[in-house]
Amino acid sequence: MVKGWLAYLIVGVAIIVVAVPEGLPLAVMISLAYSVSKMLKDQNFVKRLTSCEIMGGANNICSDKTGTLTKNQMTWTQIWCGHDKKIEDPDGSGSIETNGFCSNKKHLELIKQGVSCNTEGTVADGSATEVAMLKFIQRCDTDFHYMREHYTCNPMIRFPFDSSRKRMSTVIELDEDDETEHGFNRRLHTKGASEIVLETCSHYIDANGERQVLDDQIKGNLDDIIKSYAVQALRTIGFAYRDLAKDEGGPEHEEKEEGSRIYKVEEGGLTLVCIAGIKDIIREEVPGAVK
Repeated sequence: MVKGWLAYLIVGVAIIVVAVPEGLPLAVMISLAYSVSKMLKDQNFVKRLTSCEIMGGANNICSDKTGTLTKNQMTWTQIWCGHDKKIEDPDGSGSIETNGFCSNKKHLELIKQGVSCNTEGTVADGSATEVAMLKFIQRCDTDFHYMREHYTCNPMIRFPFDSSRKRMSTVIELDEDDETEHGFNRRLHTKGASEIVLETCSHYIDANGERQVLDDQIKGNLDDIIKSYAVQALRTIGFAYRDLAKDEGGPEHEEKEEGSRIYKVEEGGLTLVCIAGIKDIIREEVPGAVK
């Protein structure tokens, strides 16, 4: 009797040891393949079988926005230049009535300089954000090619954009009769993430084109403007400038602290010119897919 039960036990153990390790992966694979077909009915396409459990239990999906949820076709639709203003007919090709957003000639000239000279590429080969800026400035009746040729230093002095700096700066050479703070004919134009640029500013250009001290109240108002643009899913870019003194930051103004990626002339004392609100158009199929 005992020998019989022992034989059953040995056979059972043998089946478990031999069959389970071989059969379990197959059973799991069949189960996951069945899950993939079920999830397809919910428009949830899983390429890797091992991801079924994760995708089936997802509450939130994080996706890159630019070029994925959107068309990557940027358009400058809003601007703060002493006051908040929407750009009329942002997708049109006609001339923008500059008095509608900037009533001062000097202020407008700073915007034109900052966009034209401190932007790489052209309308044909630039990034989507750069193209939006250059198209905007073209509609302000400005030839950015001429502006670059007229103001760019020879050799060019430019501090490129990267993800750690979150800004880009270019030094331009002004005409001899242009008024500057230090009586020197070089000016630094900076553009980048609006909150980063704002932190480097000590002054701003108001709605009348006058340079004013940037106090805590104005800075708070500008923070609210940036947040309001962000709520509208607009990409916010700040533009600022600084009139340089001779040899400030070195003969080519390229001095920086050891280990830092920020140049001394970019660190502070800038004047805020404007904040751009740039829109990226949502793909038509995205709202339905999200719903």
